[in-house]
Amino acid sequence: METTTEATALVAAANRRNGTRHEVRCVGKRQIAAIRNFGVSRSTAGFQFCRCRRCAAEGAYRVRFALLPAVVGTSGNTGQWDRPGSVRTVHLADGTTAREEVTDYESGRYFAYRTSDYTFALRHLAAFAEGQWWFKPDANGTAVRWTYTFQAKNWLTSILLRLFVRTQWVGYMRTCIVHVQGHCAR
Repeated sequence: METTTEATALVAAANRRNGTRHEVRCVGKRQIAAIRNFGVSRSTAGFQFCRCRRCAAEGAYRVRFALLPAVVGTSGNTGQWDRPGSVRTVHLADGTTAREEVTDYESGRYFAYRTSDYTFALRHLAAFAEGQWWFKPDANGTAVRWTYTFQAKNWLTSILLRLFVRTQWVGYMRTCIVHVQGHCAR
């Protein structure tokens, strides 16, 4: 079984292969996207998409970064998390919540979700955000790409949202990825 340090080294290798560690892009006038590429080794997660997807979902729990509180639970699940249209409420450590809905799912390859109805400060900046995970088998295990695209409420809030993504969200994603890899290594 690999350690988190070994998993972190695998991520660095995957990032070198993919040519990027992270990107923050403006997509249109009001959309800001954060993009992360990383790998999960064959010996930890193999090509088992269901396990990688579960690690992705569970790896975000109890992850706190800077001003962002940790996810501590969910409630109100309306269906399986591999069914588009399934909705749940995500609870954060500071007592705030967000709505999360599965928007797409392709077994073995991809899943997507939308967050909205924030009860914390993000409600002033973003109307919603869309997260996407791609899983692709490669010679070393599984290459993973995670994007998160925020839709700003207006052009003025897009300036503040861009700052939030660059200073907070990219770090949160990086921290989640380390947790995802550690979870897969178990």
